[in-house]
Amino acid sequence: MISRLSRFTVTRLFAARLFAAILFAAILGHAVAADEKTTWDESTGYQTLIAETHQASVMARELALRKTIARNSAWPSGAWGETLWSLAALQLNEKVDLANARLLKRAKDYIALNRADAETSDFKPEEATETPWAYFALTDYVRILYLFHSHSPHSPGRLKPDTEAAMKEALWWWVKADSKLALTSPEHLMVLLGTENHDLIRRPNHYLVASLLMDDPAFRDRRFDDGHTAAEHAAAYQAFFREWPRQRAMTGLWIEMGSNTYQKYSWPALFNMHELAPDPVVRKQFGLLLDLSFIEEAQISVRGRRGGGRSRAANGSNSFESYKNLLYAHADQPAGSSHSRVIETSQYQLPAAAILLDQGLFPAAKPFSIRNRVPGELETRGEDGKPQRIASASRLVNYAWRTPHYLLGSTLQNPRLEYAGISRQKRWCGLLFDDPTTATVELIGVLIEQTRGGRPQHSFWSVQHENVLLLQRIARRKERGSYSTGEIRIQFDVPGLEILDKQGWILVSNGKSFAGVKFIDGGHRWDETRSIASPAQFNGPGDTNRILLHAGDISIHGSFAHFQTRLLGNPLKVTPKMVDYRFGEERERIEMFRYNPAEAAAFKLPRINGSPIDLTPTAVFQSPYLNSDSQSDRVTVTVGPIRRVMRFASRQ
Repeated sequence: MISRLSRFTVTRLFAARLFAAILFAAILGHAVAADEKTTWDESTGYQTLIAETHQASVMARELALRKTIARNSAWPSGAWGETLWSLAALQLNEKVDLANARLLKRAKDYIALNRADAETSDFKPEEATETPWAYFALTDYVRILYLFHSHSPHSPGRLKPDTEAAMKEALWWWVKADSKLALTSPEHLMVLLGTENHDLIRRPNHYLVASLLMDDPAFRDRRFDDGHTAAEHAAAYQAFFREWPRQRAMTGLWIEMGSNTYQKYSWPALFNMHELAPDPVVRKQFGLLLDLSFIEEAQISVRGRRGGGRSRAANGSNSFESYKNLLYAHADQPAGSSHSRVIETSQYQLPAAAILLDQGLFPAAKPFSIRNRVPGELETRGEDGKPQRIASASRLVNYAWRTPHYLLGSTLQNPRLEYAGISRQKRWCGLLFDDPTTATVELIGVLIEQTRGGRPQHSFWSVQHENVLLLQRIARRKERGSYSTGEIRIQFDVPGLEILDKQGWILVSNGKSFAGVKFIDGGHRWDETRSIASPAQFNGPGDTNRILLHAGDISIHGSFAHFQTRLLGNPLKVTPKMVDYRFGEERERIEMFRYNPAEAAAFKLPRINGSPIDLTPTAVFQSPYLNSDSQSDRVTVTVGPIRRVMRFASRQ
């Protein structure tokens, strides 16, 4: 392994911050130290790699913070940017007076506004543009108060007394209206307050704010709008959040899985809960959840770019990639955050398993599959005054096939079932080329044409077995049909890709990875750049065009020519109602039946080698690296020399 520390000059400041990070982790009793067992020796280089990654991460975060405060303004403009800038300044203990002045002014303005309108206060955070934090920076705003208030165990006193009092008062006006004790019972663990990212901005901050106010004489006797005190809310949320990470470990991690837009809003809440929660059990549970999330993310990512089935997603880069690189600190990739400074100010460090997956074990030595259950199916729709509830055992699987040269992934689903809008919104599937010699991660992915207001919903469904993926556009219909969906296209985002049109197939190669794409119902047409293929004929809202994607690589086929010969010789039977495709040395078989929303009850699940696909596997996590049984709160990690059992026991 080449030492990445040679790319940096380690200053005394960075060394001091590294010591602080180690000390902070020890104080919290971070789970890695207790649960992670290693069997390597010094000759393997793993220990050095992990230590250097952690050190480089400390430095990357420091550099990002200094970039933020280099100017006296920050993006985004207004309260959002000022919150991020103030957090960075206070963390570095620089420009403290300016940060206090900005926070004080905005808090006082907000308090005055709410006092004037106290009788009609009905707080809706996404609409409250006048708040001192501008909604999506609420997690950063609460972090400022926790890190720097007068009795903070972290960096006490950087907030001036009048600023601290005003910030608490501003948060009081928010939390008293938005927090509801009735929504903290165990039956609400799979209920969302809005979208998943909205829920993670709201409820964790309900807990943190209530926990802080309950000890302040100015607030502890005040009543929230639901009639309960801060202490009562804090106690209820403590029990709720002791269990919440365990629930996700047992049901699957994310509904907005791999979202281009919303990962950056959701994940900062996990860091706050791990580092700031007053209850040590809550801190440990969220530390475990962070570790699990980063390991899961690493096994299905190519140089930081997430593959597999994704929701609220699209082709191309994901802004969360640079957030993650604050922790991995790859010198040749951007490291920083756009909409939050939580990770920059965090002391959390990646578990060794995530680092080894990211830097030591990929590209993969041989093909393997990832099959993880994810939440998304609706148990209740949220009508007649009932909250929208996600099923605790959703029939939804995130599937990926990874080889030495590519990762092909998709979502296995039953299109006749009802999934939450944030689960079925802009679902993505496709292929990532795993070629370390290229400057960017290249891909072949689904591109959905949007036809009206709102993101495309339930646009297509897919089935995959190993290196073959089939998908079908879903016809428009109010019930169990698509919405805001035009053509389903395939984008080839691979500069210099060799492309051939042969016998109705699009055959492509980057020299190491190969793919065949076939628009089954009537062929395809190219755009003028020859980078986007569309169905030759689009039949409007009722279109149910089907597409087949077959991947291969040089490790299996030896050459692009051999791949073409094998692919074009595979039996493919197509009728209006089904596709029957056989492939591979063992003549693997996929049978896909056409889905018609108007006849949803008659739909049959696709078959793999004669058996219907299993959307309720006994394992929640299943891969060479992560494994757990359904409804088990233990996840086993096996990565190189690391053997670890994550125990999400909420009563500790």
